[in-house]
Amino acid sequence: MTFVGRVPDAVEFVRSGRVVPLISRAGTGVQLKTIETFELGLPSVATQSALRGISHKPENCIVADDPRAFAEALVRAAKKPVDLDGRAFHMAQRKALDTAILHGLDQAGFNRRDKAA
Repeated sequence: MTFVGRVPDAVEFVRSGRVVPLISRAGTGVQLKTIETFELGLPSVATQSALRGISHKPENCIVADDPRAFAEALVRAAKKPVDLDGRAFHMAQRKALDTAILHGLDQAGFNRRDKAA
């Protein structure tokens, strides 16, 4: 491995590739790189672990956990990369978050007509 230094613009660097590999084998919480990739509308190949906490997977994301299948999916995606408008993903995630928060408040007995202190 060769470290070549920092890139001036991380978004432009990621956009310069044909497909983004979203590799995660373990851990907890939502993967920030997964969210950023989806919000940018970039084509990707992801493991199931990289998708944890994601309520809406874009059409241009292929899921593969087996190493050979993952590599083959990367090659296929790179041959025909499909960029999407990432705003749909962003809006779907916000809607899911709003729904979950309202459900939690309802379960806690919060009356939606109450005013915050």
